[in-house]
Amino acid sequence: MQNTTPHSAKDTPRKARIVVLFGGSSPEHDVSVISASQLMDAVDVRRFEVIAVHMGWDNLFRTGPALRDVRRYRPVPAGLKLVQFGWGDRGAQMVVEGQDPYPIDCVLPVFHGTYGEDGRVQAYFELLGIPVTGFNALNSALAMRKDLTKMVAKLAGVNVLDHVVVRREDAGDSDSFVNAVEAGFGFPVIVKPASLGSSIGVGLAKNADELRELVAGVALQDTHVLIEPQVQNLQEYNIAVRQVAGKLEFSAIERPKGADDLLDFKTKYLPSNGAVKGQSLPSEGMLSLTRDINPDMAEAEKSTLLGYAQSVFLGLGGRGAPRMDFMMNAQTREIWFNEINPIPGSYGFFLWEASRDNPTLFPELVTHLVEEAMKDTLKTFEDPVPQAAHLLPR
Repeated sequence: MQNTTPHSAKDTPRKARIVVLFGGSSPEHDVSVISASQLMDAVDVRRFEVIAVHMGWDNLFRTGPALRDVRRYRPVPAGLKLVQFGWGDRGAQMVVEGQDPYPIDCVLPVFHGTYGEDGRVQAYFELLGIPVTGFNALNSALAMRKDLTKMVAKLAGVNVLDHVVVRREDAGDSDSFVNAVEAGFGFPVIVKPASLGSSIGVGLAKNADELRELVAGVALQDTHVLIEPQVQNLQEYNIAVRQVAGKLEFSAIERPKGADDLLDFKTKYLPSNGAVKGQSLPSEGMLSLTRDINPDMAEAEKSTLLGYAQSVFLGLGGRGAPRMDFMMNAQTREIWFNEINPIPGSYGFFLWEASRDNPTLFPELVTHLVEEAMKDTLKTFEDPVPQAAHLLPR
């Protein structure tokens, strides 16, 4: 088990220090903990020193050795110390309560959902000038709003489903959104929060009464409700993308095996015996979910899938290793982009390991994310105001 307590700042030479940041006040807090545990187990300890930092439900940062033991979470370990981040004489640093500043090199967020995956944490570290992996703040925010992501995808020429968006303040005006659905695509429809993930709050409405009930419930969880037609003969496909030395690389394609109903949250993240994934086998990932990896596909359909994934990835910054989810009508063979996950569960490591063209082990994937962030993130202390815009004395 790796040590998460800072060593003496006098240690030289030192490995690159990465802060693995997880937890948060999202409904997906627990999944974030499991994903982070799996990632920290996979870090190449010859190159990196890992510091585990938990963001609590109060959105404050804390650290301590107990964070590396999933069994200590009830739901958060005791005895953690507060952490602050900043910029000191030696560059990026963290300060643990009661200790001297501790130099760091990069922050690797492992959040799922709001207050972590949605750009707020990324923006915080961007303001401080500390390298942070994955999507930047703006693209993270766009990716978290499913309706806005679909707008970006559509502008990039990617096929998306028609949809209706209901704001929380308009959720009581059922005539308006029911009429829009009936005029646009009719029933049955899928109703889901626009800014949450992992199937939380997703429901199926077969008529207007069910739609009203679902919209009212989702509006309690999110500020925007997304309504889409249900894809008939649904077949899902997922794929992750990254950019290495200017070249796009794709993970294996994943096809979740068909089910009559939507996959719910526990089905995705809990194995059949009810134990939390990662509790006994931290590197297991999401492999308990029955799926086909690298399924047989017609070349034209595979080409469409890869082309859509490339367009969305580049449209949202071309950074990190997001997983994109697609839907297909198995009879008509039409494909639609569904959503993007800037920080997939377990970073989708099993998809990268199974890639036919670019097989990548989890430690290699983590190394890529860290090196990418450290390479293109640089804080400057120079005066940002051009001379022609000086209004104050210099």
